Amino acid sequence: MRASRHRSVPILFFHLCLSVFICGHSSLLSVARAEPVSFRRDVMAALSVSGCNTGSCHGLPSGRGGFRLSLWGQDPASDYLQLTRDVFGRRTSRLDPDSSLIFQKALGRLPHEGGKRFAVDSLAARILRAWLAEGLRDDPPDLPALKRIVVSPSPVVLHAPARRQQLAIRAEFADGMARDVTRLTVFSSSEPAIATVSPIGLVEFRRGGEVAILCRYLDQVRSVRLTCLQPVPGFRWPDPPENNYVDRHVFAKLKLLGIAPSKLCSDEEFVRRAYLDVCGILPTAAEARAFLADKNKDKRARLIDTLLERSEYADFWTLKWADVLRVRKTFIQPQGAKSYHGWLRDAVKNNTPFDQVVRALLTAQGHSYKVGPANYYCVVRPPRNEGDLIQHDLAESTATVFLGVRMQCAKCHNHPFERWSQDDYWGLAAFFAQVKLQREGAAPGVGNPDHRPGSVGIDLKAKELVQPRSGKEATPRFLGGPPARVASGKDRRAALADWLTAADNPFFARSVVNRLWYHLNGKGIVDPVDDFRDSNPPANDELLDALAADFVKHKYDIKHVLRVILNSRTYQLSARTNAFNKDDARYFSHVVVRPLTAEQLLDALCAATGVPERYEGQPPGTRAMQLPDGEVITNPGRYLGYDRHPFMKTFGQPARELACECARETDFGLGQALELLNGPTLAEKLRDPKNRLGTLLAKKRPDAEVLDELYFTALSRPPSESAAKAFLEHIARSADKRKAWEDVLWTLLRSREFTHRH
Repeated sequence: MRASRHRSVPILFFHLCLSVFICGHSSLLSVARAEPVSFRRDVMAALSVSGCNTGSCHGLPSGRGGFRLSLWGQDPASDYLQLTRDVFGRRTSRLDPDSSLIFQKALGRLPHEGGKRFAVDSLAARILRAWLAEGLRDDPPDLPALKRIVVSPSPVVLHAPARRQQLAIRAEFADGMARDVTRLTVFSSSEPAIATVSPIGLVEFRRGGEVAILCRYLDQVRSVRLTCLQPVPGFRWPDPPENNYVDRHVFAKLKLLGIAPSKLCSDEEFVRRAYLDVCGILPTAAEARAFLADKNKDKRARLIDTLLERSEYADFWTLKWADVLRVRKTFIQPQGAKSYHGWLRDAVKNNTPFDQVVRALLTAQGHSYKVGPANYYCVVRPPRNEGDLIQHDLAESTATVFLGVRMQCAKCHNHPFERWSQDDYWGLAAFFAQVKLQREGAAPGVGNPDHRPGSVGIDLKAKELVQPRSGKEATPRFLGGPPARVASGKDRRAALADWLTAADNPFFARSVVNRLWYHLNGKGIVDPVDDFRDSNPPANDELLDALAADFVKHKYDIKHVLRVILNSRTYQLSARTNAFNKDDARYFSHVVVRPLTAEQLLDALCAATGVPERYEGQPPGTRAMQLPDGEVITNPGRYLGYDRHPFMKTFGQPARELACECARETDFGLGQALELLNGPTLAEKLRDPKNRLGTLLAKKRPDAEVLDELYFTALSRPPSESAAKAFLEHIARSADKRKAWEDVLWTLLRSREFTHRH
């Protein structure tokens, strides 16, 4: 008997474990005592894994087919009423569970626009059927809340030939209870081309690489990073030198993934790249020749230091911040735009610590014409029917620009794929509830009353915002944290600025350095740069953390971070790929070739042709980079109107309506090619008799010298032997020398080498 009893223990344990695996949603304890189905823990999760409450199905704000569920089950109380009371309770039946519409349609037994959602023997079907049979019970009001979910294993590194990894999800509740919810979890992969994940959490890699798997159970979301290392035939780490910690982290990741970095770029490539990235301009022919002739080993570092102190640096980086801070005269008038732009340029020129810049913006008060940072509030334009939109806009733009977080979805509902809730959104907006914006003076131009100067003040007795879901007053709350403690009678924005710029803020420093990296390298470590989320992980966590820590250590010194990145070997790599990195578009193994921005390209055309652009209301010689905002005066003499310059509009200049880098178009397609082919801007500059060609030809310099000058002016290098031969032959056999030289310059200015940064 004793021996038999001992032999039965493993068998009993095996059957117990098998029951847990089959049931999926139950713990060992629930198997033993057969707990009733939980509507909020089981049914709501089953609807989610079946896709019933997604934004493309019944989770739509208007529902679908007359049936509306809350998006991803964010409002179980409302969903319970929809299932059991709406349309006279026809969707669910206590007396005949199998005839319930919700059950029959999901099984595909009745016509259903969404088709069959689950099989009759699936876990979701068994949960729903059991809940119906048990009498449509809701959970008691004191049901312990879900505290968190735990994903295991985490993180995971697989070595080929291993390509699969099963994930397990454990839910932990406020009463200390824990249960396996793997089969009630919704999974998604950040890179399906690299790895897919099945509904039961089995990750399968299609090729080597790295992915983030997002796991969501009820209102809890977690992400786990998985990496599959696949040996690359013939790969051998080239062991390139490291200039600083940037290279150490980038090269460590590349070595791990079996990606060899490109070689160092040439001096010709570097001098043009550095001028464009730091100052937004081309080097002059003399500057390019001087750099190439310099034999000192530290000439690249010295050039970087020189460029960071030039006035063009302040112009260019002011423009970058002006884009996302929405410096636009349409909403704040030319004087407001001038005030805002001038204040911002002074901050960039003086290298004001960036935490001070942000603090000045967030806490600004005063008239938009006199107090530059006050325009941070004045660029907001509330419509007539939603007076508190200014707080919505300020919450969203502050999160986007300074925290790298997109909060728009959480305005109306808890974010379906991330941790941000309505409480987070409205808690951030509540910091701006005291802001009072008054438009002053008569409406200018065509009479839009929003197109007036503004004055920003604080109303300590202002009405509180109301969180729409709860109907309660919104409490100021730090993003992802507890409610803020703000003394009565104090400006809440000061508390927000303190938290946002604190050294231990988990978002601010990482967001800023990521944005700087993006502008220098063409792609963010987190990309897009204003979309930090669990399902969009950094390409290199260690690199991002190191840059952020260095930024904080050096008191939020923008120039310091730029100098570190610019001096790294990573930044100075060639755009030419090798056999091991030709498919890499994520880990910075080679430089990204990208089009010049609209302002860069127009200024470059002006510099190469020697013909400046003229802007109404601006002094002669003003470059596109120096314009106070992105608009120019149109129809002078008729009425005061503003619009973007036609050429820059074609090449993606943003309207500055959104606080997002995504507003600037970076594509170079047919429209842009046609503009350079037969557009008026380039054509007029080429034909101008007093342009660079006219000056060179008037001096009667040899053709070879003229060609060399054009090459250095446009491309920062001399022509190749084959190109020089072809162009000089064209000149020699042409009856009209001037037109022949226009052909040559037109060819250079339409080349990819000129229109792109490489």
